[in-house]
Formats: sequence, structure tokens, C-alpha cells
Amino acid sequence: MRKILLAIMVVLLISGCTNEEDAASESKEEKGNTTEEAKGTNKEAEKEVEAANTSTELGDLEVQLSGEAIVEEDKITIEGESNLLPGSRIYSGGLTDGGFASSNFIDTAEVQEDGSFSFEFSGISQSTTVDLELYNNSDESKAHYGENLEKVTGPQVYVTEKHGEFEVRAEFYIDVDKPMPYAIPIEIPEWQEKPADYGEPEVRMEVEMDSDHEYLYFHGKTNLVEGTWIGGNLRKASGIIDAFSYGFTRINPDGTFVLQVPYYKLQEGMYMPIRFEPQNNTWEDTLTAYGEHGEKLKGDLVKEEGENRYLELIVPVDAPNFDPPEDVGLTMDDEEVKIQMPDDLLFDFDESTLKEEAKATLDDVIKDLQKLDDNTKIQINGHTDNVGEADYNLKLSKERADAVWAYLKENGEVSGLDVEIEGYGDTKPIASNKDEEGQERNRRVEIVINPK
Repeated sequence: MRKILLAIMVVLLISGCTNEEDAASESKEEKGNTTEEAKGTNKEAEKEVEAANTSTELGDLEVQLSGEAIVEEDKITIEGESNLLPGSRIYSGGLTDGGFASSNFIDTAEVQEDGSFSFEFSGISQSTTVDLELYNNSDESKAHYGENLEKVTGPQVYVTEKHGEFEVRAEFYIDVDKPMPYAIPIEIPEWQEKPADYGEPEVRMEVEMDSDHEYLYFHGKTNLVEGTWIGGNLRKASGIIDAFSYGFTRINPDGTFVLQVPYYKLQEGMYMPIRFEPQNNTWEDTLTAYGEHGEKLKGDLVKEEGENRYLELIVPVDAPNFDPPEDVGLTMDDEEVKIQMPDDLLFDFDESTLKEEAKATLDDVIKDLQKLDDNTKIQINGHTDNVGEADYNLKLSKERADAVWAYLKENGEVSGLDVEIEGYGDTKPIASNKDEEGQERNRRVEIVINPK
């Protein structure tokens, strides 16, 4: 009996195996085409994953530095990411808008096992550009990345003052006039290809300008070599320098640049001369390309001054057809125009009744407002600093805005304008309230034309 049962089990087992082989064969025939089609897709996906893994592999020579900075009133924190070798160090530094090194940001941080790093700095009162650089000071780092970082590749590698020496860095800009807290992404730049005529002595430069209510931005393209120092001072129609309105920057690896220039009042006929003066450049690659006195320079932009030759591109600055009084600011952001009047120009301390001398200022403002078309939207906004009770400041700012509109309406032909009046107290500062200078800027009445 046991022999019979064993024989039956063998037959069933053989039959089951045959059926499974037949089913597998049919499945292969049915799915054969699909499998072949999928192979190409899978290979592409594998390549993408492999590329991603390669670019983020710790110690990769195509270095990546990124992360986020959180800006608060009393501190700035940085949470960074990288593919640097663990144990590498990041050096931090800062340069204020005035061109001075900021001691707040001098520090180093160690790269952790996962490539992360972090910093914490005290709060600041001046807008600052912060640099994060690979600190190539250890034997291990120099062996891996090169004595002068010459082995490193990628968009965060930059030339330096000495030929053949490089730096690896990321940078971001802290605007202290922006309401805090806020976050700043630390991003890896995406450069274009270098221009075909990169570094040639016949230099060209193309610039487009835009602005906000704090800065003029000159976005340029040129064939000047990377690291060349350019910039200048904003000038009035008469050629006189506009005080404190200047900016300088270096040429990026692809020949682009962004020149940021602070300003307070736009006037008709203003212009920005963007200069490259070899005698004021010390970088070896720049001087090799153009000569210590600019003697190699060619083209329509070349000017001469004694033994020196330099480049100068004149960029006209767009300004509305307004002529505000001397102490009244005029700024633009696309079509939006702001006329900014300091509170001490209009009111005595803690008062909302116009001073007698304020009326001459507002009479000049009326002349500009009367140039506007009927139904043009304007806002009259009162602002204070953060000293005192918030509710009291809110009330005072509204009363001051009301007083300005009452005078404009009674003394000018402005009734056709679409007007809104508001008091914001200390809720919309344009400068830091940490110092007296910032508080003075925040105490103001603004007339906003074509508000966004």
C-alpha cells in the first residue's frame, strides 16, 4: 500500500513541475516584448541613480555646498549640506555693503560624517554678504583636493588673486531691512558656457537694469576674465556723485555679473558709469590679460587718463518725471513709485499736526501728483519705529497719514486720484530698529503710486 501511495505522489510531482514549466514558458512568451522594452528604461534609470550617487558621494571632486540660513533679530543660523570629506573644515566670513569685513562671521565648522555642517552667529545691524569656503588647511585635504584646490571641479570653484590657486565657496546675502525671521536658501549656481571671446583684449559689456525700493541692480554680460573687479558711483545728471550710492563686484566664471547699488532718490538724467580700471585690480590673471595700466585694452569702451587706460560703460537710469524736494526719497519697483518723507520733515516729535515748514515740502509733492492721470491709484501710508506701545504707534501713524492727505486735498488738484490712507505703526520697517539711524528711516510717511 505504501508503495502505491509513493508512486502516486511521484506522478503528481512530475505533473506539477511540467505544468509550472509550461506556465512559465507561456508567461515568458507573453511578457518577452515588455521585458525588452523595459530594459532600456531601467538602464536609463540606473544611470540617473548612479549619476546622483556619484555627485553626492562624500569626497567627490565635483564639490557641492548648499543649505539654508535662518535670519532672526538676535542670531543667524546655518544648516549646511555638502559632499566634502568628513573632517574637512568650512571657513566663514562676511563683507558689509560698505565694503568692510564683518567680525560677526569669522568662524570655522567641521564637516560631519554625513557631509553636514552648521554655524550660529550673533545678530547684525548691517546688510552683509556671507561666504562659506572650503578651508584647505590639512594634509588630508590637500592630498585629496590639491595643494591649491586645483583638482576640484564644479560651479563652486573660483579663481583667486594668484594664478593657479582656487577657492571653493558658497555665498548668500543677508538684508537686515527685511522683516525677520526669514530663511535664505544657499544654492549651487548654474553658470552658462564661457563666451567664445572670453579674455580677449577687445572687451564688450551688455547691461540691463532693474530696481526695487532699496537697490538698483545692473545685470551684465561681458568677456572680461573671471575675478575682474568692476563698479562705480551713481551720478546725477550734472555728473556729481550721488552720496553713498556705489557698488562693486567681480566677474563670474561665465562672464556674467550683478552689480547692486543702494539709492535713496531717483532723479531724471541719472546714470551709472560701470568701470574696469586695471590699475585698481591686483589679480594676476586680470593684469596678464589687460596689462597693469590697461595697455592691452581695445574697443569702444576704452578711455585714457594719463598713462592709464580703463573701460567705462554709461548706463542711463530710468526715473519718473518727478522732482521731489531735497530730503524726500523717490524709489521704484517696476511701475510702483514711492515718495518717502521722513517724519521730522513734517511733524514735531510725537505730534500729528503738520509743521509750518512742512507745507513747502508738500507743495512740491503736489506738483508731481498733479502730473498723474485721473483714477491713478495711490496710497498714503504712515509708519513709525518700534519705540513705544504698538497700539499708540499705530494710531499716531494713521493720524499723520490723514494729516498729509488733508493738506494735499485742500491745496492741490488731486481729487481725481484713487486714494487709500493707512497707518501701519511699526509693522513695516524699511531698516533695522536696532540703531538710531534705522529708527529714523522707519519713521516716515509714504505716498505710493501704482501700488502692487
